[in-house]
Amino acid sequence: MKLEGKVALITGASSGIGEGIARKFLDEGARIIGCGIEDDMNLKGENTLYVKADLTDYNQARKVVEEGIAKFGQLDIVVNSAGITGVGNIETTSPAEFEKQFAVNVFGTFNTCKAAVGELKKRPGASIINIASDLGVKPIPDRIAYCPSKAAVVMFTKCMALDLGPDIRVNAIMPGLTETPMIKDRIEKADDPDQVRKEMAEMYVLKRMCTVDDIANAALFLATEDSGFITGDMLAVCGGGQL
Repeated sequence: MKLEGKVALITGASSGIGEGIARKFLDEGARIIGCGIEDDMNLKGENTLYVKADLTDYNQARKVVEEGIAKFGQLDIVVNSAGITGVGNIETTSPAEFEKQFAVNVFGTFNTCKAAVGELKKRPGASIINIASDLGVKPIPDRIAYCPSKAAVVMFTKCMALDLGPDIRVNAIMPGLTETPMIKDRIEKADDPDQVRKEMAEMYVLKRMCTVDDIANAALFLATEDSGFITGDMLAVCGGGQL
């Protein structure tokens, strides 16, 4: 198993992409520190710990790390998967909504990394993986807060890679529109779900949406020595959507 003996902190582990990554890492032998705003996560067992936390508060991010170290004694990998999106342009998006998306997507990622970096430096082969988006490099209409927030995650990743090398590798994944429970629910509630699904798939060169497994497989690659000479990279897992 590729992550035997490793401990991974995964934000947003209670649903969607974060849960998929946590499940994949568990299958590969890792012990998991999960966190999110929900009361619990679906993954259970002696190799898991869940800490409910609002990561926009640095003290809560630090608490997640401290509880993880208390249980497992080490930290090797951090995956920043917690994030939110919203629909709106400059005229329809409120200042509060704009600030909220940056608070979760950017400040939450910053807080988690800052809380974890001291522990990561103690471990050989440590890795940070941020979940950015293909919309961080290629905007679409009505995402006036989301696209800039994910662009900030892209640059934040590159800056950390410079600052933390050679001790810690830092990379990001740029998913396309991913078939999470939230997206599936949006499709099913549409007037014509089949048409909506087709339109979403048509956005990509490979003519399908991204799956949670696609992202989990990429995260596993970036977490292991298979990617040992890669840092500061944006791994586009979006079926050519960045082209």
